[in-house]
Amino acid sequence: MIGRIRSTHADVVGITETKKESFTPGYLRSLTGNVPFKWFWLLAKGTTGGILAGCNSDKYTAYVCDSLEFSISVMIKDCKTDFYWKLVIVYGSPYENEKLDFLNELNEVMQKWQGPTMVAGDFNLVRFVKDKSNLVINYRWADAFNEWVHKWALVELDAGNIVFTWTNRQDRPILPKIDRIFVTMEWDQAFPLVRVKGLERFPSDHNPLLVDIGNNVFFGKKTLSF
Repeated sequence: MIGRIRSTHADVVGITETKKESFTPGYLRSLTGNVPFKWFWLLAKGTTGGILAGCNSDKYTAYVCDSLEFSISVMIKDCKTDFYWKLVIVYGSPYENEKLDFLNELNEVMQKWQGPTMVAGDFNLVRFVKDKSNLVINYRWADAFNEWVHKWALVELDAGNIVFTWTNRQDRPILPKIDRIFVTMEWDQAFPLVRVKGLERFPSDHNPLLVDIGNNVFFGKKTLSF
């Protein structure tokens, strides 16, 4: 992860399933080297879950507006343009009995801010049959997930170069698409040249997603969100 953040020159970072119960200043500095970052986190429960989010403090000011069970929400302001947007990093529960709580939390998060928003991370849910290599999905949760997407009129930013984002690393692996990026219409209109690329997953079992917001007429130079 350290090499990925530095090599992509990411200005905004979201990491899920950190499995960490604490973050030392030295560890956080190691992620970005000499680039100053402000970090926010949701600690893991034992060795399960955990979220880390951060942004380049030379380019953005940021503060946490919500730290909930499955997500952390950070309000970000571009220092040059004063453009505000909300970044929500999620880690959806892999457990059946917590999926409804996760979806309810997603709705709660969306209700609190009507402005430009990006919701990204490991949802541990699929939307369509094509999202799993074995074509076997739970239709109840797929329908509920899609209902959330449609309710808030979200736009999914797809990585055109990959189909699946995770592997169970078995001899005959099951490959699903569970890592996703959604944005509101307001965010999409602000960054019309946005592009997403899936990076190689090694050594992780997830493919990191690299977001390039492009050169935009209204919001200045290109920056990266990772």
